[in-house]
Amino acid sequence: MQPSLSCLAVAATTTLVPCISFAQSAVQAPVVSDAPAVDPAVRETAPDKAPAQAQSNKIQQVQVKGAASSYDPRRDDTAAKTVLNADEIRKYGDDNIYDVLKRAPGVTVTDRTIRMRGLGTGYTQILVNGDRPPPGFSLEALTPDQVERIEVIRAASAEYSMQAIAGTINIVLRKVVTKPQRDLRLNVARSPLQRSGSAGGTWGARVGALSYVVNGTLFGGHNDFESRGAEAFTAPDGRVTQARLTAYRGGGAYRGANLLPRLTWKIDDDNELNLSAALQSSHHAWSGATRNDVLAGTFGDPDWIDMPGTSSGDQWSLRGEAGWTAKVGGGRLELTLAAERSRDDNDNVTDYYSAGRLHHLRRDWDTVKRPRRASFRGKFTRALEGGHALVTGFDTSRQRNDDTRIRFDQQDGAPAARIVEGFEPQVTRLAAFVQDEWSIGKQLSVYAGGRWEGVRTASAATGVAPAAARSHVLSPVAQALYKFPRAPGLQARLAFTRTYKAPTVDQLTARRYFSAQNTRFAPDASGNPYLRPELANGIDAALERFWPDGAMVSVSGTQRLIGDTIRTRLDLDADGRWVVRPLNDGAARVRSLEAEVKLPLKRFGPAFAGVDVRASATRNWSQVSSVPGPDNRLDGQTPLSATAGADYRRDRLSVGASLAYGRGGWTRVSAAQAELAQTRRSMDVYVAWKLDAHLQLRFTLNNLPGSDNTSESVYRDAAGESHETNRQRGATRFGMNLEWKM
Repeated sequence: MQPSLSCLAVAATTTLVPCISFAQSAVQAPVVSDAPAVDPAVRETAPDKAPAQAQSNKIQQVQVKGAASSYDPRRDDTAAKTVLNADEIRKYGDDNIYDVLKRAPGVTVTDRTIRMRGLGTGYTQILVNGDRPPPGFSLEALTPDQVERIEVIRAASAEYSMQAIAGTINIVLRKVVTKPQRDLRLNVARSPLQRSGSAGGTWGARVGALSYVVNGTLFGGHNDFESRGAEAFTAPDGRVTQARLTAYRGGGAYRGANLLPRLTWKIDDDNELNLSAALQSSHHAWSGATRNDVLAGTFGDPDWIDMPGTSSGDQWSLRGEAGWTAKVGGGRLELTLAAERSRDDNDNVTDYYSAGRLHHLRRDWDTVKRPRRASFRGKFTRALEGGHALVTGFDTSRQRNDDTRIRFDQQDGAPAARIVEGFEPQVTRLAAFVQDEWSIGKQLSVYAGGRWEGVRTASAATGVAPAAARSHVLSPVAQALYKFPRAPGLQARLAFTRTYKAPTVDQLTARRYFSAQNTRFAPDASGNPYLRPELANGIDAALERFWPDGAMVSVSGTQRLIGDTIRTRLDLDADGRWVVRPLNDGAARVRSLEAEVKLPLKRFGPAFAGVDVRASATRNWSQVSSVPGPDNRLDGQTPLSATAGADYRRDRLSVGASLAYGRGGWTRVSAAQAELAQTRRSMDVYVAWKLDAHLQLRFTLNNLPGSDNTSESVYRDAAGESHETNRQRGATRFGMNLEWKM
């Protein structure tokens, strides 16, 4: 089995302390209390009187420190969320966001798929700075050093898209600095299968009314892949009529760069202009070969047994954004205009040989993807009397892809067949929302909102009739946070949501990939332009306890009732070819139970000072109505996941370890098809030493068991049973980071 091309392109918060100057004019200041936080920009405080002109004309300055640090979004926000700050993100020296998230409570990462409540592939919404990533933007090329914080949002919010049935993960990139910032970061990592390195840095400062920050990274490396598998077909009478062993070995190099500049101009007390850009570029070159050893029967005519191949590609993406923030109408208005464009060129060549090289097929795929998108967003925030914080806004975007695929097929010296196909999917979105967060008192805060989203999709492809579809969703949401007055730190949460999952552009595109050897084990793949969005009604409840020293315990439960679930199914089409395609298929019920504990051990005595421990566990269940049980779970849901970790800090030394566990199991995809996901265990360790006030050296070990990745699938029908297994080699990785803050 050949690896996906994305595997070959794998690239390797600061707490704001407010300083408030009280002069002869009104000023702004964040207000922190037991009630949920309201955007500081909509709270204004002014002295009752202008200061009397007294003994001197000097402006009196008062610094207020500590208020911002007492605010904890996990504890104080009405909406349930967990925030990973910059220190937690960089602690283990990871070179990609996926490894960071696998240690987050309630989050699992499987084959570059991020999952909450065990669900991924669209059920978990991924945002960058509160917006969907632009076409061509790769999280794999985004390094943890470029991230300010990561928000894991469990219940939907009207401000963001409601495409968050399982939840939302919002990755917030570094923004404007309040003081000069200069740092350089060097990273090298090595394992038996990987060699990688990266160099990055940040340069930021404030010059009068202007502040800027530039963050950039260069990365490169080489990955190797090894996998082995087996395929067999058993007839109804028990005879094995087809059987073969498969082996793949290959690898390749990659390199790339990304740059994130941002400029802020404080025009006056009421207006601010923000300009930002995001540039990514990468290249990969790969070669490898698959070998099939046939043990019984044949798998086609001719039966291809040797398949060497090469792949190379260049990708780039560019995003520009302009934002204007103004104080108007007693509140704050934010307008953001963004444009994005990217290009992805890939050249894949595979030679297919039969036994003795009697037959030869050369297949050359040249694909070019040219997506582009423009968006315009607006938000108005205002604090009202009685503890209300009103937010309303809109979000509109249009994405269009112009993709070309050219296929050359030449077999046994015959003239080459050249097939040119074009695809032009379009997606237009329009959304409007309103929400109100009401602090009724110190004990109770409620949140109510609604969001309307409309989507129009159109798909045009060579040789396929154009298709178009419209859909819209009205999503109300309500949340409440209650703090028990007689039990300090004890609080309860309740949320009701209506969310949805829209089909992706690739799922809607009516393109078909034809397999060179069409079998149950190597089917064609196709999209479906008639897919409908999935709709879900949900309820979330949680009980939490916080202590002043940072300890906390949380227990939460959720349920989602989902209609029109989208499943990818293997079928035999009217032309007699095997094909996998997405389709709407029945309803599903999803339930989750989650527990989390954080415990600083200093509460047990001075001997344990500097030791913090944490643990979390999530149990997930789901049933799909159209698929017979048992194991009729949705989207290969992870049944059980758990994390545990400990950190020790003393003087210049920091040491820590983290364990992640995800239980696998069989999932019934349809009445005939089932897939087995492996149980995954991983352990990461870090040791960091501050050499001086500016230099820090960090050593890391990742995936300490060096576990292999395994998969298994079965398809049963009246003709018999096909069984396929695959194992990809894994390895422990050693890393070293040098961080220099100037």
